[in-house]
Amino acid sequence: MRYTVFLLLFAVTLLAAPLPITFSGNEKISSNQLFGAVGLRKPYVIEVWEDQPAIESIAISQSVSALNSFYRSKGFYHARVTAETNEHEVIFKIQENEPIRIGNIQVNSLLDVESAILLHVDELFDQEAFSESKSLIKKRYGETGYCNAQFNTKAWVDIETNRAYLLFEAIPGETCTFGKVSVVSTPNIDGNLSASMLRFDEGDHYSLEAIRLSYEALYAQEGIARVVINDNERNGSVVPISLSIEEADRPIRFTAGLGYSSDQGVAGQTGLKHRNFLGDLKTFGVDFRYSQIKQEASASFGVPLQNRGLLGADIGYKNEIFDGYKTESTYQKLTAKYQDTPASAMMGLLLDQVKTYESKDIETFPNSKLSLISPIGELNYDTRDKPLEPTKGYWLNANIMGSLYTPQISDATYFKTLLSAAYITSIDEHVFGAKLKWGTLRVYDGQVPSSYHFYAGGMNSNRAYTYRDLGPKNSDGDPIGFSSLTEGSFEYRFPVYQEFRGVLFTDVTFASDKTIPNYANDNYMGVGAGLRYVTPIGPVAIDFGIDPENSAQYAIHFRIGELF
Repeated sequence: MRYTVFLLLFAVTLLAAPLPITFSGNEKISSNQLFGAVGLRKPYVIEVWEDQPAIESIAISQSVSALNSFYRSKGFYHARVTAETNEHEVIFKIQENEPIRIGNIQVNSLLDVESAILLHVDELFDQEAFSESKSLIKKRYGETGYCNAQFNTKAWVDIETNRAYLLFEAIPGETCTFGKVSVVSTPNIDGNLSASMLRFDEGDHYSLEAIRLSYEALYAQEGIARVVINDNERNGSVVPISLSIEEADRPIRFTAGLGYSSDQGVAGQTGLKHRNFLGDLKTFGVDFRYSQIKQEASASFGVPLQNRGLLGADIGYKNEIFDGYKTESTYQKLTAKYQDTPASAMMGLLLDQVKTYESKDIETFPNSKLSLISPIGELNYDTRDKPLEPTKGYWLNANIMGSLYTPQISDATYFKTLLSAAYITSIDEHVFGAKLKWGTLRVYDGQVPSSYHFYAGGMNSNRAYTYRDLGPKNSDGDPIGFSSLTEGSFEYRFPVYQEFRGVLFTDVTFASDKTIPNYANDNYMGVGAGLRYVTPIGPVAIDFGIDPENSAQYAIHFRIGELF
């Protein structure tokens, strides 16, 4: 009897084992979408350790209902989903049938909200897009100060003619302004300091975008664990703000990571950081980085200031391998930053003590020990929607540094600047991007380290060349660097299949040992193609570039994230 019960229980366990899922008949809706509709996810191709989606028998009926509801939400009111089960799998058979399409869209609005409506006449009536359009219209009014606007959004569906008729109506009311800001904060964080990081002031026009940017600015402070900006109270057209701040329970954070890129090779990093050192969001951290060509250890201290300011102090040691020589650098840096969105600015002072050693060509790369005290500055303006995988926006960046020759203090009078800009736009899933970079180094007196020169080639430069390998070389075959550099890139990014994206690119480099390149002669071209695999941490990218004038000159690059 005991063995009979055991066998019955074993048989029930086998029958209840989850079965793999197959979808049949779906033409307009992808299988990945259908997996999501039943609460499952098909693993990425690289996730070989993950099991394929499976379902238990008891959940099949509920999944059929979920799939029918999902099809209805996508405009397929006449779709029918059934399930068949065999000993190997569960097959969901789908008859999509004729969908509901949009017959007419009526818009009554003071503001231009056409671009916020994600649906168009003759397209499928997607209920999620309909709801999202309503949210975007509300956001558009909120961004322009209409905090008390009223909305009337309706959809009439005629299942006989398979047509949907939509209405988007908005009554704006009067424009609103931000009112007084009250703060509730923890003892170790000054509430006035937190309030000064908000991206709006009392009396400014009410804006949802300003509130969103304020969340970003506050969460950028690593010592803050939770932020609540309450704008639900209304005093007519005035919106008082209640700000609540909670600090991180565990302010000390340890980080570690491993990676690889075609420029740096195998790389590792580890660090320790106190995110609320001595209170008021001050930070103190140590960081260690290693790659096949660069090793660096550094310590940093940061002090947030009222009205979006930040004082910083850094000290560090860096050893780097260049083709033909090596460098050691001991540096100290003091900075003052103004952090806003989309603009930021920095000015500071850099004391850099650089040793050039093990030179193979002391005439081109002199062995030396040089000290430079350089004022530095940076301006940045960034409107990109996503830094790792942008689809629209632009950024501008300007870096300048220089020094005056002073015996026993600074070994050169020089000026170095690097200006960069990029623009990205898209049409549906097709993304177009262009980047331009211009830099110049002028040495008026004394000597700067060889590592201060510009180098070109690599995944962030001309992709027909390996890292820092572009341009004239000495008798040992080592690149000698440049005093001036102009680079441009153009990319076209497009969908291939599911999570895979393709890219076509053209890179051009003008470089010279003179102050300004000879744009007629000092040029290097690169063209090529690449593949992207989209992951939650950004696209994994591989690019192949070739010089169209010299097919023997080519390079392969690997990284995570888009270049711009």
